[in-house]
Amino acid sequence: MSAYSREEMEEMMRRWLAVNDKAEQEGNWRHLADFYKEDVIYGWDTPSGKYEYTSRETVRETCVGAAMDPYKGWTYPYDKIVIDETRGEAFVTWWQTPPGAPVRADGSEMKVIGASWFKYGGDYQWSEQLDMYDYTNITNLIKECVETGVLEKMPTMSTEMVASEE
Repeated sequence: MSAYSREEMEEMMRRWLAVNDKAEQEGNWRHLADFYKEDVIYGWDTPSGKYEYTSRETVRETCVGAAMDPYKGWTYPYDKIVIDETRGEAFVTWWQTPPGAPVRADGSEMKVIGASWFKYGGDYQWSEQLDMYDYTNITNLIKECVETGVLEKMPTMSTEMVASEE
């Protein structure tokens, strides 16, 4: 049995969604770091392998800071949320949506799905997070946005971060 109640985990997710909404509105995701333990582990997979950071302040400056800065105006609405209070974990899916939520000529929305796994650490903070997404699909979406004029230029942080790992 988990040390955390279902109610506490649901409240954590409610707070998390609220700070995500604020981040989208401001185009600044650094506040999310306040919802991580000081010794958090945050990572995501890339074509070059797993990219991982530890410590709240490193995550603030890198994962929810510099990596997200090029994405001002983008939204990441959560789609599905699964909470497992017996393990103290949550799994969510979300959409990466370009500014203005553009629609293609065929009527389909320009967006790509992603997912995150969280380990709850108590005190309304995550102790771990792993983001999962298809890097190629996101890159293709960004290129499509540039080609159709949705974006003036392609955000470069994602490709620079992956290139620096090689």
